[in-house]
Amino acid sequence: MSTDKVEKLFKKMKDQLDIYEPSANHQNRFLEKLQQQNKVVQLQPKKRNWYTPLAIAASIALLLGITTMTMVFTPEEKADLASVSPKMQETQNFFTAAIHLQLEEINNASSEETQKIVSDAMQQLEKLESDYETLKTDLVTSGNDKRVISAMIKNFQKRANLLEEVLKEINNINEFKSLKNENSIL
Repeated sequence: MSTDKVEKLFKKMKDQLDIYEPSANHQNRFLEKLQQQNKVVQLQPKKRNWYTPLAIAASIALLLGITTMTMVFTPEEKADLASVSPKMQETQNFFTAAIHLQLEEINNASSEETQKIVSDAMQQLEKLESDYETLKTDLVTSGNDKRVISAMIKNFQKRANLLEEVLKEINNINEFKSLKNENSIL
């Protein structure tokens, strides 16, 4: 339907349409008419305004600088048991040494049969260590609150107990394995 309307329009305006190209001096005549009206406008190249993009770039650089400086100069404050008192330092050293000793024993006693138990225990140990990191931050914010200190000690105890249980289980599996092999006849 729309093409029919367009065709009708062209048929009506057939004699009114200019199908010839303008003459060669058309542009000159047009410019002369403009000058006669005294409204000749000289076109000047558009000036680039560098102020706005430069201001945006400077603002971004300033924000990045402030953010970086804030992150560098405000480290996350953490404190452990050793920072509370000399007795707490002894407690922390005791548990740390006991946990390292238990880890070495587990590594020495582990075998292919106990690998699943060891990997599960390591995941639980990592969870307890991440909880301890949170407690270190809480210790600073709470101002050495006794509840946080108690939670930190309990965390150490849980880690030591976990490793002790894993070591017992590994020893039970290894003992069962050796008893089973003693009863077999070649």
